[in-house]
Parts: sequence; structure tokens; C-alpha cells
Amino acid sequence: MVQWYYLVLISSLLMGTATILEKNTLKHDHATVYSATFSLVILVISLVFLPFANFHVTLFDIVAVYLLSLVSTVTYLLTAKVFRHGSITVASPIFSSIPAIFVVLLALPLLHEQLFLTQYVGIGIMIICTYLLLFKTSAGDKAFDSNKYIWIILLDSLLTAFGTILMKYLFTLGINIFTYFILVEAFIALNLSIFMVLKFGGFGEMVKNLSQYRFSIPVIALLTIGYRITYYMAVSSAFVSLISPVRNSIYILVTIFVGGTIFNEKHLYKKIAITLILLAAMYYLVI
Repeated sequence: MVQWYYLVLISSLLMGTATILEKNTLKHDHATVYSATFSLVILVISLVFLPFANFHVTLFDIVAVYLLSLVSTVTYLLTAKVFRHGSITVASPIFSSIPAIFVVLLALPLLHEQLFLTQYVGIGIMIICTYLLLFKTSAGDKAFDSNKYIWIILLDSLLTAFGTILMKYLFTLGINIFTYFILVEAFIALNLSIFMVLKFGGFGEMVKNLSQYRFSIPVIALLTIGYRITYYMAVSSAFVSLISPVRNSIYILVTIFVGGTIFNEKHLYKKIAITLILLAAMYYLVI
């Protein structure tokens, strides 16, 4: 079996690439329409994993996966909204550090994982770096100057952490990762399709959106499937409080160096310096 750290490395690189392409697409697309279209494309592609799935699942498994899909649906929309309006060199470190903190803290009582003094110190440093990134390097960025977006980031991070813990719990119960992946993507697509019908232009708007972004959305979907499957495989074989910080730290490096350069974002060197301190703090969560 492939070691978890190779899976995390692959997942991080694919995730970083997908985020950069997604940010570029969202500059011109509506966050909700994009998310709904994206979810349907992922669902269709995920069907290739049907031969590896095992649908001998309990009613509890299905209910738990659907609850997780509701959490994922909300985070889909919130993340797309923040990346559309905000800076990738602020959003990607924040979306990596805050969920990692929540994951580690929630894993203590819920999964009975242990935390040591150096890891508490690491969490404290991460909180300080998050504050500096969010409030001291985003001047002129209307998204992060708004309290609304700050609350969106906090809510999204908490939901992401809760979803990660629930996912790990399901894996400990023995649910097949491909079964989980297909079910959760089907439920997410259902949730977003219903939302589109009730609030926006329905399936017609989604078809129009896919036609307009017929190259970028499928490519991002393929990358997303790749980083999710490798992440699920890693989580199923090691502590989630170990995997989450490692994966996020590599992902941050990709998005802040490559994405920040591509999008010519402000205060890049200052953000890089703070992010390097943030990554050092993440190290203390895994030693």
C-alpha cells in the first residue's frame, strides 16, 4: 500500500493546481452557478469508480453521508464566493490554517487523538499568523475588509473541520472510500441542483455555464477528484490530525508562490514571510 505521505503530497499538488485554475475561472463566473455546474461534472466523472465501490451500506451510513454532503454543499458555495472576491494569497492560507486548527481540536474529544505542548504552541502561532494575513496584509481587498467575509471564512472553516472529522469517523466504521465518494458527490449535486432550481435559472443556466467553460470546469473537476481520492486514502490509513496540517502546508506553498505570482497580488513578500511562519507552526502539529 502507498504510504500516506505520498498520497498527501499528490493530493496537495493537485489541490493547489485546482485552486489556481478555479480562482481564474471564478473571476468571470458566478460562484453559485459555478459550484452547481462543477458538482454535476464531478458526479458524472466519479461514476468511473463504480467497479471499486461497495454499496452494502447501512441506513446510518447513508444518513451520515447525506449530512456530510449538506456541510460540503455549504462549504462549496462559501469557498467559491471567497475565492471569487478575495485574494488567493490570503484565502488559501486562511482556509488551510483555521480548518487545521479546528480539525486538531475536534479530533481530541471526538476521535480520542492526543495533543502535546508543542502542538498547542503551534496552534497559538497559527492563530497569530491567520490574524496577520487576514487583517494586516489585505488592505484594499474589499472582500477581506468586510466583516461579512471574515464570518464566512470562519463558518466555512468550522464546517470543513466538522466534515473532516465525520468523514474520518465513517472510514473507521469501514465504509468503502469509493462508495463514500460517489454517494457524497451525488448528494452534493442533488443539493446544489435543487438550490439552482429554487433560486436561479435551474438546469438551463448550468448547461449554459458548462458550455461557456467547457474546458476549465472539467479539468478542475478531474484535478479535484484526484486530490479528494488521494486524501480519502490517506485519511483512512493515518491520524487525521496528522494528515490535515501536512496536506494544507504543501497546498499553501503551491497557491501562495504560484497563484500569487500569476494573479500579481499585493504584499506578496510579506504574505510569504507570514505564511512560512504559519507552515513552521503547522510542523509543530505533526511532530
